[in-house]
Amino acid sequence: MSSVELYPTSPKNVLSQYIGKSIRDVPTPAAVINVAAIRRNCERMLQTCDKLGLDWRAHVKTHKTVEVTEFQVGNDAKRPVNLIVSTLAEAEFLLPRLKEYRSQGRQVNVLYGLPIPQNAMSRLAAVAKALGEGSVSILLDDPAQIPIISNFQSLSGVVPHAHIKIDMGGKRAGVEAQSARFLELADVALEAHSQGKIRLSGLYSHAGHSYGGDSRAAAIKMMRAEISAMLEGADRLTSRAAEKSVANLPPLVVSAGASPTSLAVQNLVTTSEEAQETIPGELKSEVQALSDLFGTVRGKGHLVEIHAGVYPTLDLQQLAAHSISASRLSWGDIALTVLAEVHSNYPGRGANGTPEALIGSGGIALARETCKAYEGMAMMTPWGRKDVGLPTCDVEDFRGWIVGRFSQEHGILTWRSGSAKTEPVQPDQELPKVGEKVRLWPNHACITSSHFGWYFVVDEDETGKEDVIVDIWIKCRGW
Repeated sequence: MSSVELYPTSPKNVLSQYIGKSIRDVPTPAAVINVAAIRRNCERMLQTCDKLGLDWRAHVKTHKTVEVTEFQVGNDAKRPVNLIVSTLAEAEFLLPRLKEYRSQGRQVNVLYGLPIPQNAMSRLAAVAKALGEGSVSILLDDPAQIPIISNFQSLSGVVPHAHIKIDMGGKRAGVEAQSARFLELADVALEAHSQGKIRLSGLYSHAGHSYGGDSRAAAIKMMRAEISAMLEGADRLTSRAAEKSVANLPPLVVSAGASPTSLAVQNLVTTSEEAQETIPGELKSEVQALSDLFGTVRGKGHLVEIHAGVYPTLDLQQLAAHSISASRLSWGDIALTVLAEVHSNYPGRGANGTPEALIGSGGIALARETCKAYEGMAMMTPWGRKDVGLPTCDVEDFRGWIVGRFSQEHGILTWRSGSAKTEPVQPDQELPKVGEKVRLWPNHACITSSHFGWYFVVDEDETGKEDVIVDIWIKCRGW
């Protein structure tokens, strides 16, 4: 049974009453998307892949909408619609749009982003049956998964593509490319490939620990580590295929990325546009090394694909990774904010006698994910505040109101004086008054947005109408 039946989506026909109104008039807490930032962020990624000749696969887990997916894959009829879903619900929700892409002649492939389990088979097979041959990919990281996937063709009429999941050290999923376990998995996967039960297509990694990076060079270095590990795996896999006389192995796809590392690839484009004397030597070196590595992968007959998910919306974690220049990754590029109302003011209650305020957005609305750059759960934007503009500092040095404490439905605005090491002093920005609404930049857009059924969409490119709701984007629900 599809999750569309089990988890009905929010009614757009009812929510459409808000289109044309100001976000000041919507119930809170609310998730607000600035479509102008979504548009910019997605175009930059597609343009980068085009310029560098890289294949592209978009993860939809952050936003879970048809509309952002459309921005992620673009309008070029020649570009494949390659996606990653973290839940079967996402694939089922997007299925009508994917069928449209297929009817228009675009290649469609949906990769289920967890190593394949038994309980995914019937629903994933239904997606494959609706989309046809070549439409579904799965991840393998355990030989015991091969018997599970062997029945997929009989259920769907489609041979699933399969990627071996590589563990980059995060120990979340995957096998290490240099391990004996990798060869054990490769042997059974190659056998299944020879029997026509799967199409062994490549290798896949997700360097989630790249979120801990702190510079452009560090992010590129992590991407290079991902590609290098998978190249080792691809070489071992092709050698093993030769040993076993598996002659029909296709060019292997080396698919790498997390948003910091995939964003970092943009440095290969932007550094050529920057004044060379201003670029640190380490960054130049890493840019060249990654460019050379892409060439090496291609020279061995493999394909390079990058993937990412949170990059359309961005968030404070992405700012804190500093993976690309501030001209492409800064405060104004964060597309997702949470709208909240101030319930109470508490003069003098905070550290060193600073004031505090209570807002109606706590852990349920903002999520409980921390950001390495500062000690809070969200930062207050300058929206609607007199004489307060976008910050010009790094996220670590933010001076302003943050959600410093929270519980389930309560958030406490506290004053931050510039860094974790700076003792709070009396604020030079006015504390929002009771009844006022504020917008908050979240730490992690993926987790924050998961609590909402829809987004109120505004467009900052509409001068004078930046707060006017131009659309409602409905999200899928469930797993």
